[in-house]
Amino acid sequence: MSAAARTREDRSLKLQRLDVLLHREILRLRARYQLSLDEFRGLYISDEQVNRLVSQGAAYEGETSATDELTRRADDLRKADDRRRRKDSPWRRVAEEFSLSPAEQDILLLAFAPELDLKYETLYGYLNNDVTRKWPTHDLALRVFARDEVERLQVRRALAHDATLFRSGLLQSIASTAGRTSLLATGFAVAPALVHHLLGVRDHTPSGPGPRAVLLTPAQRAAVTGMLNLLRQGRALPLIVFNGREGVGRSTAAEALCREVGIDLMRVDLAALRASAEGVEKGLQASLLQRRLRRAGLYLERAEALFDEQGRPQPDARAVIASLTQRGGPTFIACEPGARWQDLVSSHHAMSFEFDEPDYQTRLQLWKTALSDGDLAMAESDLEALADRFVLTPAQIHGAAAAAVDRHALNPASLDAKPVPAVGAAVLFGAARQQCDQSLGVLALKIRSIHTWEDLVLPRLTLQRVKEIAFAIKSRHVVYSEWGFEQRSASGKGLKSLFAGASGTGKTMAAGVIARELELDLYKIDLSGIVSKYIGETEKNLDRIFRAAKSSNAILFFDEADALFGKRSEVRDAHDRYANIEVAYLLQKIEDYEGVVILASNLSKNIDDAFSRRMHYVVEFPLPDEHYRERLWRTMFPPKMPIGGDVDFQFLARKFPIAGGDIRNVALEAAFLAVQDGKVVTMRQLARALARQMMKQGKIPSAMDFQQYHSLIVDSA
Repeated sequence: MSAAARTREDRSLKLQRLDVLLHREILRLRARYQLSLDEFRGLYISDEQVNRLVSQGAAYEGETSATDELTRRADDLRKADDRRRRKDSPWRRVAEEFSLSPAEQDILLLAFAPELDLKYETLYGYLNNDVTRKWPTHDLALRVFARDEVERLQVRRALAHDATLFRSGLLQSIASTAGRTSLLATGFAVAPALVHHLLGVRDHTPSGPGPRAVLLTPAQRAAVTGMLNLLRQGRALPLIVFNGREGVGRSTAAEALCREVGIDLMRVDLAALRASAEGVEKGLQASLLQRRLRRAGLYLERAEALFDEQGRPQPDARAVIASLTQRGGPTFIACEPGARWQDLVSSHHAMSFEFDEPDYQTRLQLWKTALSDGDLAMAESDLEALADRFVLTPAQIHGAAAAAVDRHALNPASLDAKPVPAVGAAVLFGAARQQCDQSLGVLALKIRSIHTWEDLVLPRLTLQRVKEIAFAIKSRHVVYSEWGFEQRSASGKGLKSLFAGASGTGKTMAAGVIARELELDLYKIDLSGIVSKYIGETEKNLDRIFRAAKSSNAILFFDEADALFGKRSEVRDAHDRYANIEVAYLLQKIEDYEGVVILASNLSKNIDDAFSRRMHYVVEFPLPDEHYRERLWRTMFPPKMPIGGDVDFQFLARKFPIAGGDIRNVALEAAFLAVQDGKVVTMRQLARALARQMMKQGKIPSAMDFQQYHSLIVDSA
């Protein structure tokens, strides 16, 4: 006999007994109230209909209608059920898991019966004297199962709100649509999870990433091994707190642990429950019941939903944690770094494990594994660059690799590719950038760089230093990981540079060229959105920026940095003290940040010495000399721009010592003037645009400056 057939046979005995008890109650009602002639019982359920329902099946053929005989018949059926009850019976497993008494099992059967046969809804409506109440009530349970005051007390205790049936979620109260009702009239139903379990219907919960999606550190592997030993010994596990960023491997480790001991892992999104109408505490009850029924592990993700905006536990958070200590499989709580989980579990047995960002070697191996899974290959040097420049979680790396596989499949050339085709570095770098956190874009301006090294017109030593910075960023993994400098550095592994020079000397362009060379995003920090006159607000804004930047894998560019990184002053009043606190806080953030930061300042002498000492590179951007100014003038106009034969770049470079940014503005205005005047840039448009640029800077164009071209600007004002 199959397991399903045996389960049906077991249920048959229970239902036969329930039918006998219901039949007995029907006879009692008729004898007490002479209702057999009332064909409007329950509004329209007739006695004949009820007789047909309770007499269905061979179990009742030839039976007397006397209640005593039906009572003896019910007792015999209970004994027969007890004798043949098997250990693997779903019903018995539920009874043993929740330590249910015979009275509690009877009540549970009363609620479960309508899930097997709709005839019980009709019978319940008839016995409740209300066809709209097709469910069991407290009163019905007392009448059907209690033969004396002792049994009535047992049934009442079993139906108490804080008793096992309701506290564990096996039963759920049915709210009355007519307002408040007496306790006796209160209805109840069996939980859907229990229905599925007793019927053998398996609930499927979303599974986590595959077993190859994460490489655990030695410490993490040791922790998982220790928990496995506890589970295999049958010891009760504490609440297990996994601290780490989303996608770093917390759920995969939990899934691997459960897989090793042969149990499932259920995942519950606490943030989704918080947003639901029923809330976290009630919404979690069904999952806790299902966890006990399946004896599965429970993984609670996005546990930050248990805290408010200030990081304090929500009012219902401790009740939620207390409910997790019920019997069942292991419970994992996934917290973001910095969460105050100790406040929640202080009165419970708990242990925590840190899931740090994967280091360079781990990221490199993850990239190789992910590309191998997608049947793609990539040059070793490009893989090393990816692993070094993008501090991604295992989930993000696999997401980027999957996107690259999809992009490769869209390429018609991939149909004729080799068995393991190579994927372009640009495709994977783009996919990696898409996986990065984009929330920094709300706090800073993303700069799209279109310039290359050829566009940078800088003195040789300045250009050499800028290229050294780009190369240093490329080779950080060699210095820190392979050569072991990360073990010698107490602060973060970030790279900090200071670009000092007058406005327009190419500081922003140089930062953009570096970002483009490294295929990283560049974000310009808007100081107007950071600095606040209110005490403490500047620090909060800075904290938001650096927290967002940590997972953005972008270059942070602070322009006009002397406004924020200025020197600390002698404390004369409270304003000086708080200003110095801001500088000290920023100093700490810069030092701990593991990404790339570029500070740009027009007045480098105003930068606090503490910042200057912590800069890996300080690059001076001087005003261009005559030679470089001429190069700037000649390269500023696109090849398609028509240039008149009278344009004298040597004269412009010799007579006007201006920065490259000013030259760009003059060239652009001259181009717009040329659209209105012959569509060719001549000295006329250049002289007029240059004169206007001088006046914007508070200078008066003179004949000494423009010499033979002064007549061209007479009417330029």
